[in-house]
Amino acid sequence: MAWSPVERRTDRVRIRAHTCECLPLVFEQCRAGGLGFVRRHDRSVSPWIVVDSPWMKAGDAETLWQRIMRGEAR
Repeated sequence: MAWSPVERRTDRVRIRAHTCECLPLVFEQCRAGGLGFVRRHDRSVSPWIVVDSPWMKAGDAETLWQRIMRGEAR
Protein backbone atom coordinates (compact mmCIF):
# COMPACT_ATOMS: atom_id res chain seq x y z
CA MET A 1 0.00 0.00 0.00
CA ALA A 2 1.35 3.40 -0.98
CA TRP A 3 0.41 5.88 1.75
CA SER A 4 0.73 9.62 1.08
CA PRO A 5 0.79 12.69 3.32
CA VAL A 6 -2.67 14.18 3.85
CA GLU A 7 -3.52 16.82 1.26
CA ARG A 8 -6.45 19.16 1.62
CA ARG A 9 -8.36 18.18 -1.52
CA THR A 10 -11.84 19.10 -0.30
CA ASP A 11 -13.52 21.14 2.43
CA ARG A 12 -15.29 18.17 4.01
CA VAL A 13 -14.34 14.57 4.68
CA ARG A 14 -16.94 12.19 6.05
CA ILE A 15 -15.65 9.45 8.35
CA ARG A 16 -17.80 6.36 7.84
CA ALA A 17 -16.02 4.04 10.27
CA HIS A 18 -12.91 3.96 12.42
CA THR A 19 -10.90 1.57 14.54
CA CYS A 20 -10.52 1.88 18.31
CA GLU A 21 -9.00 5.14 19.52
CA CYS A 22 -7.23 3.21 22.30
CA LEU A 23 -4.69 1.73 19.87
CA PRO A 24 -1.53 3.47 18.65
CA LEU A 25 -2.50 2.83 15.00
CA VAL A 26 -5.96 4.15 14.11
CA PHE A 27 -7.63 3.78 10.73
CA GLU A 28 -10.57 5.81 9.37
CA GLN A 29 -12.75 4.89 6.41
CA CYS A 30 -13.39 8.20 4.63
CA ARG A 31 -15.45 9.61 1.79
CA ALA A 32 -15.10 12.97 0.07
CA GLY A 33 -16.03 14.36 -3.30
CA GLY A 34 -17.61 11.07 -4.39
CA LEU A 35 -14.41 9.13 -3.71
CA GLY A 36 -13.27 6.93 -0.85
CA PHE A 37 -9.97 6.45 0.95
CA VAL A 38 -8.50 5.25 4.23
CA ARG A 39 -6.69 7.58 6.60
CA ARG A 40 -4.09 6.13 8.97
CA HIS A 41 -3.01 7.83 12.21
CA ASP A 42 0.24 6.48 13.68
CA ARG A 43 0.23 7.66 17.28
CA SER A 44 3.21 5.58 18.34
CA VAL A 45 5.51 8.46 17.38
CA SER A 46 5.57 12.12 18.27
CA PRO A 47 4.39 14.07 16.42
CA TRP A 48 1.75 11.69 15.06
CA ILE A 49 2.05 10.68 11.44
CA VAL A 50 -1.20 10.94 9.47
CA VAL A 51 -1.34 9.58 5.92
CA ASP A 52 -3.99 8.71 3.33
CA SER A 53 -4.37 5.78 0.99
CA PRO A 54 -4.85 6.68 -2.65
CA TRP A 55 -8.30 8.19 -3.32
CA MET A 56 -10.37 5.73 -5.35
CA LYS A 57 -13.88 4.69 -6.31
CA ALA A 58 -16.04 4.18 -3.21
CA GLY A 59 -16.41 0.44 -3.84
CA ASP A 60 -12.65 -0.01 -4.14
CA ALA A 61 -12.13 1.95 -0.92
CA GLU A 62 -14.65 -0.33 0.83
CA THR A 63 -12.67 -3.35 -0.36
CA LEU A 64 -9.45 -1.80 0.95
CA TRP A 65 -11.11 -1.07 4.29
CA GLN A 66 -12.26 -4.69 4.60
CA ARG A 67 -8.77 -5.95 3.73
CA ILE A 68 -7.25 -3.72 6.44
CA MET A 69 -9.83 -4.93 8.97
CA ARG A 70 -8.98 -8.57 8.14
CA GLY A 71 -5.25 -7.87 8.49
CA GLU A 72 -4.57 -8.48 4.80
CA ALA A 73 -3.33 -4.95 4.08
CA ARG A 74 -1.53 -2.23 6.01
